[in-house]
Amino acid sequence: MSLSQLLYRWSKERPSRTFLLGDRQLTYSQAAEEVAKRASYLSPGQTVVHLMFNSVESILTYLAIFWAGAKVVAVDPLTSAEDLRFILEDSNPDLVVVDKEIEEREKEHLKGFKVVNRLPEKNVIEKPYEYRDDEVGLVWYYAGIAGRTMQVLHSAKRLELNGAALYKATGLKEVNSILTVPLAHVLGNSVLSVTLEAGGSMYVMKRFSVEEAEEAINRYSLNFLATVPMVYDSFIEKGTKPLNSLELCISTAAPLFPQTVEGFKRKYGKQIVQQYGFTEGLVITFQPPSDGDVISVGKPLPGAEVKVIKQDGGEAKPGEVGELWVKAPWLMLGYKYRDETERVFKDGWLRTGDLMTYDERGLFYFRGVVKRMIKYKGYPIFPRDLEEILKTHPLVEDVKVIGEDAGQAGQQPVALVKVREKKEGLENELLEYVNRKVAFYKKLKAVKVVDKVE
Repeated sequence: MSLSQLLYRWSKERPSRTFLLGDRQLTYSQAAEEVAKRASYLSPGQTVVHLMFNSVESILTYLAIFWAGAKVVAVDPLTSAEDLRFILEDSNPDLVVVDKEIEEREKEHLKGFKVVNRLPEKNVIEKPYEYRDDEVGLVWYYAGIAGRTMQVLHSAKRLELNGAALYKATGLKEVNSILTVPLAHVLGNSVLSVTLEAGGSMYVMKRFSVEEAEEAINRYSLNFLATVPMVYDSFIEKGTKPLNSLELCISTAAPLFPQTVEGFKRKYGKQIVQQYGFTEGLVITFQPPSDGDVISVGKPLPGAEVKVIKQDGGEAKPGEVGELWVKAPWLMLGYKYRDETERVFKDGWLRTGDLMTYDERGLFYFRGVVKRMIKYKGYPIFPRDLEEILKTHPLVEDVKVIGEDAGQAGQQPVALVKVREKKEGLENELLEYVNRKVAFYKKLKAVKVVDKVE
């Protein structure tokens, strides 16, 4: 079923149960009614760009698009300038739903598109749309395996299968969660999915702050926190209150360091475990708390098959490094381009581009990447995207973007550029040429002019 069908189910079975918390508070019955009204403005098959910061309204809009049977293009609210314009022109939406704040910021790049700040309410669509299994319901633009910004197409029905598998793996009965990252990322979508699977409550944060998170966790007895390592570091550094209600603390999207695990346990007495996922495959593994004595990305979710393939094509044994290959009923339908899709699938197995090992217990360990991708503060950055921008500058002959260590934030991109003609101040000119066109997390740290790009 779709996420909206889960909402509909709980609106009948748990009508008075609180679903959304934050700038507003809504029960399942109230949320379903509001979603159904917003959905009536849309039609099945339409393409709707969702460009919103986290809020109760953002969640209602997201679910209304599914309720109507439309296709949601979920875009990170920090996406800006030419990055945003590319997504809008490539997806060619019937409608863009955007926060006023973002509309003002990106008004030049939104020109020519139908834009609303909130879906108008018309009649009520009594029941959510029934998607076909192979019908696209969600589009993301982080094509990590392909290594460039490109449409990743997901089935609306298969999204729910992933949420169900993760919910089962957690072992929790009740889920009262806190949403700290955008829905345009696998992590944000998985928090919403698991909460809906459990018929639980979700506190929605627009921007993360330790003070607000502590207040929400304690006020509403939230028990489920799935977020990025930097959030745990912020708790360690700035936290002042206990987090006694938390039962499960999950880290994902970036490397988890021992000092984070140890510091959080020392301060709050809480264990951090990991899950592993990516845009094309959603969540694939989860680390059971019973196996929390090591820093591992865990074991495959129920329904997922994995294998590790060495460089020589053979299947790896415990302790050997290779590329992770995955089969699961919730994998992407494909990329926008058929040739790119065929390149990453082999006999039904999705080649992730991630290097892994596993041990005798069946726990998997992240060991690096084959694909060209940089991670900064949990955000994926594709060197190829930045290289293509630099190549449009008339003085650039050749370029290669690499990742430079940024501590616990991950890596920041640095461009090695061969130029047709050297001139004073060119490095700064090229740096500005790229950075005014991309979101904050994609900005180049430096441009270095070199004699040869290798």
